[in-house]
Amino acid sequence: MRLGVLDRGHRLRARLAIRVVPRVMGTALDDVALTSLYRPGLFGRPWLALVRQVMLGPSGWTRGERELLAAFVSYRNRCRYCVGIHTGTATILLGRPITSGLFDRWRSPDSGLTPRILTAFALLEGIGQDPAHIPETAVERAMAEGLSEDDIVDVLAVSFLFDLINRLADAFGYSFGDEQGRLAEAAALVRIAYKVPAVLLR
Repeated sequence: MRLGVLDRGHRLRARLAIRVVPRVMGTALDDVALTSLYRPGLFGRPWLALVRQVMLGPSGWTRGERELLAAFVSYRNRCRYCVGIHTGTATILLGRPITSGLFDRWRSPDSGLTPRILTAFALLEGIGQDPAHIPETAVERAMAEGLSEDDIVDVLAVSFLFDLINRLADAFGYSFGDEQGRLAEAAALVRIAYKVPAVLLR
């Protein structure tokens, strides 16, 4: 069930932005942005700064690979909204079709995934049952297969972000509507790169 605060709980400044942004950007603000505008001091400035650091900051993982990791985490958490959006962003940034079906057969030799991504997926699968207690063997195995400590930290950071966002998406009832809406949101997210105008987050 969608919580009404996403549609009716914003301050006047945010309500005005929600009306204006579609005319400027060509697409409405997504539900993550609506949540940020609802409580900018908590889920706005600090949270978005962290998201941009993890998803766009310096890393051994490309932007597209990080979107793919986000989609995989979301798939494991059964978050329909985030799987839909981040398979879309990964498709755009990696230049190849990424669907949820890939995550059913990611170990298959014909998955087309790189050894680094396969190792990262295995690590995420290894910690998925109990993220608060990461098995030392899972980390050791990832390092033995070529990931650096920084690579592993970055994978875990993506996992942290989307473990939380997935739960918010389910709790608030995030929705992208139809397939056209999903593709539009994914394209907009790639274009704006997780930015929300600072003036709206005051």
